[in-house]
Amino acid sequence: MKTPFLTALTLGLFTAVTAQAQTSTFAAEDFTAGAYTATDGEALYQSFCAGCHMPDGSGAEGAGEYPALANNQNLEFSAYAAHVIINGQGAMPALGSFLDDEQMVSLLTYLQTNLGNDYEPDATLELVADTRPFDPEEELAEHEIQEQRRMDATGVPADIVVRHAVPGSDFPILSAVEVPRDATLVYLSGTVPQVVDEDADRGSADRYGDTKAQTISTLASIEEKLTSLDLSMGDVIKMQVYLVAPDGSETMDFSGFMEGYVQYFGTDEQPNLPTRSVFEVAGLANPAWLVEIEVVAVRGE
Repeated sequence: MKTPFLTALTLGLFTAVTAQAQTSTFAAEDFTAGAYTATDGEALYQSFCAGCHMPDGSGAEGAGEYPALANNQNLEFSAYAAHVIINGQGAMPALGSFLDDEQMVSLLTYLQTNLGNDYEPDATLELVADTRPFDPEEELAEHEIQEQRRMDATGVPADIVVRHAVPGSDFPILSAVEVPRDATLVYLSGTVPQVVDEDADRGSADRYGDTKAQTISTLASIEEKLTSLDLSMGDVIKMQVYLVAPDGSETMDFSGFMEGYVQYFGTDEQPNLPTRSVFEVAGLANPAWLVEIEVVAVRGE
């Protein structure tokens, strides 16, 4: 019975060497320094794979079970095979350090087009390179390049939030915000209005006020939450607003909302603006609520 390709490749170079000592199917002199420099797919297969999976790919049993690679449907696409060979899996150690990108392409192409396999070879140098383990130093270098490109394009240091105003408009929202890669984003749950009239009946509209009053009390509550997190309204970069039409009105009171909104954003004391969406909804959890607001803030600006 054939075992899936994963199992076939989860027993790698070091396991194979142990197996050969017990099954006498692998001569030590066959695995020489030349195996590390070979670029021919067949030579690489004979050096790294044939000892366990047999020269014809028929598989074997010894210290472990080595399933057949011949006529193996799991080799139709090279991406999965590349991942297992390079990074290792299960009992198989990673072989990526033994084989460079060109050698990997040659080996994968050989596996896909020989041993009874007749698949269209699809291994590329790019695929192999992308499959290799994360390199912190290379990632850092790429990050620094991206930051420099951003600095060149915007004139703003890469560790600064870039706020893009709506072109040709003084409407107090942003069209976009760019956030530094290393910034911390803080997501606040939806915040709802606070009671403004304790004497009003529970569930009545008067208890929470009109849309303007509810917007102001909601934003005041958000400000308190941000303060408790060592943040401020100036750190808000994204806002989603849910408005309900007041009783007797056919639509939401957007003007009332804006009257409350501009008391907190775009002022002399707090000039920063967020990106924003406003939605009219049929209702909120409390029938008397007309406003609910969610915000995202950035820390470390």
